[in-house]
Amino acid sequence: MKPSVKNNIVIATAMIIALATLTVTAHAQKEGKKFSFGFGIEGIKPIGDKDLKEFYNFGGGLSLRFSYKAGPGYATLTGGALGILPKDFDDEELKAAVLIPVKAGYKYTFLPHLFAHGEVGYGRLTIVYAGEDDEIIRDPYGGFTYAATVGGNFGAFEIGLKYQSLVGLKSGGNEKSSLSDIGLRLGFNF
Repeated sequence: MKPSVKNNIVIATAMIIALATLTVTAHAQKEGKKFSFGFGIEGIKPIGDKDLKEFYNFGGGLSLRFSYKAGPGYATLTGGALGILPKDFDDEELKAAVLIPVKAGYKYTFLPHLFAHGEVGYGRLTIVYAGEDDEIIRDPYGGFTYAATVGGNFGAFEIGLKYQSLVGLKSGGNEKSSLSDIGLRLGFNF
């Protein structure tokens, strides 16, 4: 393919993407819109529980959010999955941990573009490690989770600083664990 044809294809593709983004952004900003759906990319840092904080470093994942206009703000339903990586990859026994929260909440815009968002729900934390004979062992914990976020809306885009905590019991109810994290969520709303 000739370079000029490649350049034209690249320019046309970029223009289509830009027009689609502007259309979605304009629709996301539309006054009186009753509901929206969005996704977010999240990064977290474990804090709180000393064992988890000692062995795990950073994590990240995706979240999906449905928002419905209710009063001056939005009622929300959020779900997703976050993988948390160990600090030491040389430790062959320790694997990742996975957090799957499902939360309902309310998002209130208190100044132009600035919001506060509170959520409560259920979370499941699974810690994965290698046992004897390299057998993979999963320790699941499930329980109450809550989160508080402050951030900004910029058209269809959103950025928020979040604190989240899970207080859970191991399957069988005999061992308690907790995980708290601070994180950053970059979201896009349709």
